Formats: sequence, C-alpha cells, structure tokens
Amino acid sequence: MSSKPLKKVFVSGCYDILHAGHIYFFQQARSLGNHLTVCFASAEVLAITKHRKPSLPDDHKRVILSELSCVDAVVSSSDLDPVFDFRSHIDSLQPDILVVTEDDQNAERKKIFCEEHGIEFVILPKHFFVAPISTTSILTSIKKQ
Repeated sequence: MSSKPLKKVFVSGCYDILHAGHIYFFQQARSLGNHLTVCFASAEVLAITKHRKPSLPDDHKRVILSELSCVDAVVSSSDLDPVFDFRSHIDSLQPDILVVTEDDQNAERKKIFCEEHGIEFVILPKHFFVAPISTTSILTSIKKQ
C-alpha cells in the first residue's frame, strides 16, 4: 500500500502572541496538504516589520508553535526583508503551497513570487469560531491596563 505523496504547506507571520485566529488559520492551511511548516518572525525581523520588540522570546514561540497538533515543523525567519523574510526557507524546504490570509498587505507580491517559483498560492478568508482579535489589539489592551 502506497502512502499519499507529501504535499507541503508553508505559512509565515509574526505570531508574536498566539490567539485563536492563528490556530484556526494553521488548521485551515494544514488541511490543504499533509505537512505544515510555520515560519515565525524572529525578533530581528519583528523589529523591521512591526517596529517593536517581541512579546515572547523566539525560543518560547518555537516551543509553543511546535506543540500544536496541526503544525509539523517550525522555523524562524532568517532573511532581513520585511516581505520575504522566509525566502531562504522557501528555497530549502520547497513547499508546494504558500498560504496567506485575506488581509495580507503583500499578497500581490507574494503571488508573483509564487508564480516565479512554481508554488501554489492560496489566500484564506478570515473566519473565526470566536470573536476576531489581533495581536495589535491584545497589546493595546495590555498597555491600557
């Protein structure tokens, strides 16, 4: 009996403070294939993209993400580029699919990148099973307390 060929899915984001929306996104992305790699923004990249320090150290993020049942592999961004901080991981892992959410401000550039690299590009709508929240709103709420 032969097993299904490996279909690798790749997602990338800050994932600085994990919330239910992230988990749902990971589950939906994983359903598109049979192996999900999550790339989180390193502290250095977070400083470039969000102009702030991380809420959690990188090693903590790696452990938390690794423990999610829908996540098969975790890497941290290694390229100091505000849009393509994951480029070297794409080159080495060669995923079949790159998944983003519908509010990704760089979706068009990522779509072109995927076309150039022979990667399927998927945009997932943001559907929540709980009230929507963002990391930014969580941080704002904490600062107000």
